[in-house]
Amino acid sequence: MRKYLYIMFLLMLVGCTQQQNSYRKSVGRIFGTYYAVTYQSDEDLQTGIEQVLNGINSTFSTFDSSSIISKINRNVDVKINEDFVTVYNTAVRVSKQTNGAFDITVAPLVNLWGFGYDPKHNRTQGEIDSIMLYVGYDKISLKDSMIVKNNPLTCLDASAIAKGYACDAVAEYLKKNNINNFLIDIGGELSVMGKNPKGDNWVIGISKAIEDSTQTNSELERTLFITNKSIATSGNYRQYYITKERKVSHTIDPRTGYPTNHRLLSATVLASSCMLADAYATSMMVIGDTIQIDNMVKSSSNTLEWFLIVADSANVHHEVYSEGFKQYLR
Repeated sequence: MRKYLYIMFLLMLVGCTQQQNSYRKSVGRIFGTYYAVTYQSDEDLQTGIEQVLNGINSTFSTFDSSSIISKINRNVDVKINEDFVTVYNTAVRVSKQTNGAFDITVAPLVNLWGFGYDPKHNRTQGEIDSIMLYVGYDKISLKDSMIVKNNPLTCLDASAIAKGYACDAVAEYLKKNNINNFLIDIGGELSVMGKNPKGDNWVIGISKAIEDSTQTNSELERTLFITNKSIATSGNYRQYYITKERKVSHTIDPRTGYPTNHRLLSATVLASSCMLADAYATSMMVIGDTIQIDNMVKSSSNTLEWFLIVADSANVHHEVYSEGFKQYLR
């Protein structure tokens, strides 16, 4: 009898260990894209993850008329929440450190060039010049938990930072639930912690910068092995359209009012925060020049590592990356 009980106890112990060591995956749609969260837990946290993501969506979605950012864009008086304060303060800081290459007031320009929540199709120099009068992070401020505009025509677009922030928010939720091993992927922006199911660092791929408006090409440029980091990639090779005159990239330079037109195809950033990685990856795609990018990162107050894919005059692709990025490449 004792032997039987001892065997049963061992079986129960093994069963509990297996359950505790199991990895789960929560998947779904948010922000007009996918999310996939892989985490080690004996509890299904799908509901909690969705609550976090839905809360951020109801704050920053420009496609939801009831969201906080949509109300701000319509000049409805609305108190902003802690999520908005965090993103706003970070956005302003990155804008200052990048000399305006990053700017959450770029929404009217994004719409003008056909990539936003209210796409336009007729563009003249006069229209661009008039819009530039009310584009600029220095034309808004935060006062008494409200966004104050110098001009009511100023509108906000947090799409270049909100997905990264959402990764950070889900990561905090998992850590509060004592989850120490996870990978969060929201539309290609990622936060990882601990180890993967094999007990190794997480394996992350950087896509080749191949023009693909269908967004179905999955060839990899490089593979990274990382842990306890966040990573974001921005590129001009998937979201674009062709006119008689030129290829029009979805990356709009808020300093000029025009889509970028340079040889930088892709920028990948590693940082402690996915919100920062997201914003700086976009900033690099606006700046374009590798020397300027290096100088910008060195002069910033953040620890960032970066990986760029650049095309030369013959359209041959080259890799340029920071010294610290080497340790993650395999």
